[in-house]
Amino acid sequence: MELPIGQEIAKRRKDKQITQTELADFMSVSKASVSKWETGQSYPDITLLPLLAAFFDCSVDDLLVINSQLTTQEIKRIYQLLKDSFETKSADDVLLMLRGFIRRYYSCYPFLLQMGLFYLNHWDLLPIPAQVTRTEQVPNNEKTVEDQRKYYLQEAVKLFELVKTNGSADLLQQASYYEAYSMLMLGQAEDVLGVLGNKTPVFLPVESLIAAAHQQMADGSAAETVLQSAIYQYVTVLLSLLTNYTLLLTKKPQAMEATYQRGLAFCETFDLSRLHPVIMLNFLAACLTTFAVQGNSARLLCALTRYVSLLEKTEDPYLLHGDAYFDQIESWIDELELGNQMPRSSNMVKKQLTGLILESPLLQPFKDQQSFTELFQRLQAVAAHTADDTHGKEETR
Repeated sequence: MELPIGQEIAKRRKDKQITQTELADFMSVSKASVSKWETGQSYPDITLLPLLAAFFDCSVDDLLVINSQLTTQEIKRIYQLLKDSFETKSADDVLLMLRGFIRRYYSCYPFLLQMGLFYLNHWDLLPIPAQVTRTEQVPNNEKTVEDQRKYYLQEAVKLFELVKTNGSADLLQQASYYEAYSMLMLGQAEDVLGVLGNKTPVFLPVESLIAAAHQQMADGSAAETVLQSAIYQYVTVLLSLLTNYTLLLTKKPQAMEATYQRGLAFCETFDLSRLHPVIMLNFLAACLTTFAVQGNSARLLCALTRYVSLLEKTEDPYLLHGDAYFDQIESWIDELELGNQMPRSSNMVKKQLTGLILESPLLQPFKDQQSFTELFQRLQAVAAHTADDTHGKEETR
């Protein structure tokens, strides 16, 4: 990020009505040096900043004119940098970087929202909090993991509350959702209802109005982008709702079968195995979990077969994208705070998706059944390949 210190020096010098030569004499540098500062060809040495600030009767921060607001592109780069840092730095170093960025851009509320999401998506990779006593700091210890999760989710909630208090109306809505999600993960169900209410809100989508306005202004391309990006989002939302719904159907096998069939048909209609494989994998994982609870081994086998096949063919890195139908959404994706990147790295997502099945207590009874053996072996192969990729990156550091 460029520092506009040269422009600030020139402005303050002219306000004081002094020449470059007079400033150079005071600073014990050449007139050429001052000229280079003001034209942006070079920066003053850091040791000169306090003297410059004293001369202009301002603080060093005033002189640096550090912009506390980040562009969308800068937010994307910082989030990607933090994600990638887990592969090259220790968890303590990543947390130090994260907190440093938060302090520096504490008034950039779109950025704080994404840093809250970073806590949500990476709490398990961050260091065990110092608040946990040394005797409890045992990796994979159930209480340690729970304390770790609680600590970082509470950090996320603080950021979301800050955004709600100071951000725009759009940010307030997003922050409220993520705050409620954090509270749900913390087991604070009543607080979730306090934030969101306990009934389905009236749904008043604005996309059609926005698209119609663009159309009236003879901007058909903008109208198409608005509607395509809305349809894309509603597709992902609908499948997420079906995913959550399956978990309520453990005692309703007929409703579960209907939800499974309709979900698969929906995925096929929008080609979600290619368009957005991760949300389809989440749907299949929820379905096979419910089938396991119901003891429906035939349907479990069907869902698990689809799950393993899709996981095997999902390529890295996974990025958000359009397709032949959603051919006008790339500009919308570029404008998202994180752009086309996923909240977690592809390797982490794949590790989570394999572990979700391999480590599930509900699926352990099926591991030794002949019809399931090959599927679990294939899953273990995907997990091993993912681990090899991670180790390979570590060895090339």
